[in-house]
Amino acid sequence: MLPKDFPKRFFNPLTSKHREAYIHVLLNIEQALEEAKRIALPRSALVAELRRMFQRENFSLDVSDEEEYDEEPSGDIEQDNLAFTIRLFLRSEWIDLDETGDYSSDLLFITLYGKKLSGFLKDLSKMDSQSGHVVNTYSNLQQVRMMPDSGFICILNAYESTERLLTSLEMMYSKIKKYYDAVLVKTRPEALLDEHLYGYVQDVVDKLIYPIKVDDSVDRFRGPILDVLQNLEGDTKLLERIISSAVQTKRIQSEKEGWVQVLQMLNFIESNFDHIESYIQQLDEKNQTYIRITRQKLTYMLSMDTSVKGNIIALLRDAKNRPEDEWTRLSQCINMFDVKCVSEDSSRFQRKRKERLSGEELLIESDITVSEEDIDSIIDTRARKYVMSNVNDFVRRAVAKHGSITGRDFAIEGDDDYLMAIFLAMNSTDSRSEYSYEYSKDVVSKGRYKIPDFTIKGRRQ
Repeated sequence: MLPKDFPKRFFNPLTSKHREAYIHVLLNIEQALEEAKRIALPRSALVAELRRMFQRENFSLDVSDEEEYDEEPSGDIEQDNLAFTIRLFLRSEWIDLDETGDYSSDLLFITLYGKKLSGFLKDLSKMDSQSGHVVNTYSNLQQVRMMPDSGFICILNAYESTERLLTSLEMMYSKIKKYYDAVLVKTRPEALLDEHLYGYVQDVVDKLIYPIKVDDSVDRFRGPILDVLQNLEGDTKLLERIISSAVQTKRIQSEKEGWVQVLQMLNFIESNFDHIESYIQQLDEKNQTYIRITRQKLTYMLSMDTSVKGNIIALLRDAKNRPEDEWTRLSQCINMFDVKCVSEDSSRFQRKRKERLSGEELLIESDITVSEEDIDSIIDTRARKYVMSNVNDFVRRAVAKHGSITGRDFAIEGDDDYLMAIFLAMNSTDSRSEYSYEYSKDVVSKGRYKIPDFTIKGRRQ
């Protein structure tokens, strides 16, 4: 969800057909402020600096065909276009101004969201660089114990470096897939080699694969990172000091929130580095697939083989340029089959849909009524097992060893035992009983049965 104060017209310049020009102007405004070593510059000074920048790089800003273009011609087209662009940025809240009372002296500066946008745009231009995310994670975690009062910042930096690492790996996978798709459409060997040597090698191997394997190696730092994390998670006093310092500096609102945030960040880093090999394995498989396909296609393109295989390769290489009737005549000479690679999904077939047809209606029988006589007969038959003589025999056997038995010691293995516990309570007041029954309010669970925690003692009548 966007923040509540997010500008409503923030994306308007990005939806325009001149969005690339507007992005260029925003980045130049940021550069002008950096070179001037200022946070804000007067409108006239900023416009003059932008015009000098555009002249140096031979950039022409022409947005006069915008629907909202309301600039009155002043005789200076470049000035008019810049003035409209600045007003557009002000409406979109990419930039803002401090009014001084003099139009030309109003101080212009980049807003919070404008700065985030420029940062995002610069990240896009260099997002294919694996720039030390693993080393940054390790070094920040190492500094937690050295600087406990700044430990929260170190943990946060390590957490963000881990996030950027995962994003870099995902982008690497996407970039390899892009070059893989490009290989399939190349029809000339020189174009394929150019795409591989000056595209894939520079963009993927040099900037992504080499750093993560050698310079910013996951294999080298994964173990030390996990060791440091286990050390930190087990040091309660250190974490308490880190959280207490973060509360004092208002980085977190409360100690309870701090514990949640710190442990979540540490767990995120640990979980991802513990399973990061699965990411690397997928990238290696994708890279090997690209290398294999590129080598195979280049071999086919440069093949001078005059055997049957070589002739078939030559036919397939020029397949798009051959008329359909040639393939018809060729099919009379040889058998051609569509061969696919065997993979983990080769044995998986889509489940066939089952059609459910309506049949004859199933009649629901009405409830069978049972007479009271039948119910009494069943109860009497079951109760015959629990006459007083049988209950007394059961008590004599139960108390023979210790002289008494409690509900907690009473074994219930089925319905018969449960019914016996009930009849022991019911018959205890009978003058013919050979035992005393002491009732307790406590309840004892015996599997799916529950009985009171009674005490039975034997006595002779």
